[in-house]
Amino acid sequence: MTNIEATPSAKPKVKKTQSKQVSETKDQKSDLAHDLPYPHLNSVARDLMKESDAVRIRAIRQGSWLPLPHAKEAIERMEMLLDYPPVTRMPSLLLVGASFSGKSTILERFLSLHPPDVDPASEIMTCPVVMIDAPPRPDIADFYSRILDAIMAKYQSRAASYEKYSQIKLMFRQLGVKMLIIDEIHHLIAGSLNRQREFRNALKSLSNETKVCLVAAGIDEAYNAFNADPQMSSRFIPLKLPSWRTDQNTGILLATLQKRIPVKYPSDLDSPESLLTIVNRAEGSLGDIFDLVKEVAVAAIQSGEEKLSLKLIKGIDWVPPSRRKNYRPPL
Repeated sequence: MTNIEATPSAKPKVKKTQSKQVSETKDQKSDLAHDLPYPHLNSVARDLMKESDAVRIRAIRQGSWLPLPHAKEAIERMEMLLDYPPVTRMPSLLLVGASFSGKSTILERFLSLHPPDVDPASEIMTCPVVMIDAPPRPDIADFYSRILDAIMAKYQSRAASYEKYSQIKLMFRQLGVKMLIIDEIHHLIAGSLNRQREFRNALKSLSNETKVCLVAAGIDEAYNAFNADPQMSSRFIPLKLPSWRTDQNTGILLATLQKRIPVKYPSDLDSPESLLTIVNRAEGSLGDIFDLVKEVAVAAIQSGEEKLSLKLIKGIDWVPPSRRKNYRPPL
């Protein structure tokens, strides 16, 4: 029997052979990937290439979840809050970002990860996460009605606020609610200072008495409204969503997107000139970057070009966010 370790010259030969085998395996996998049709696409996009133009366009416009770093951080913080034990003062989160920066997408993603659950044996439903849009002004009765609607509770629309509040506390206990998400919380500033203060107090009472964590999301004005109350600013830890610039992060984002877009030929979204054009036309807004890329992708399919070229990116009919308020289409 040969002892390989006892033979000085044998040991490096074994390592070299193993290294060669690993290298050959990697090369085989790489060759296999390039043998697939449309190697510039991921598996989902490749499957879509079997479908009609209409199906591909619909898939592009529908989009899909993209786990960007800031989105993953927000989801992780929300998971931590969801698992938080009941304490005297429950911690909360304030998600702050410009319009169309992905706030609602993050919230909806988290909600989808924690849907209501029904135990078939006991026929008891649990609903760990409830999500609503804030009322258009700081109206407490409307706020309570929206919560009751979200949990599909029967109630009298003309009932007094305290009656709705009592019902919410009861239903939250029965459903095992652990988190209330409130989107568009900047609507809080649409009322008088007294109304704003009353609404903030209602939020504090709800969290204190139900031991439910609150997650609020809104534009920068929401932070100012919460910061006016020291108790609220200490409860709601802010998480600011980034704007997008012509940097490596945006390049990675666009490189990832082009692998998901079902077109026949490789695109050059992440080239320096394409990156600069997209960011400038979208004015750094994440949602507008997505929408602009979608429109270019649809145009690429409809025109038969089947790639997201710089020419299409520059030529697509697109109104930047800053001009939409006063935009008048050409005659």
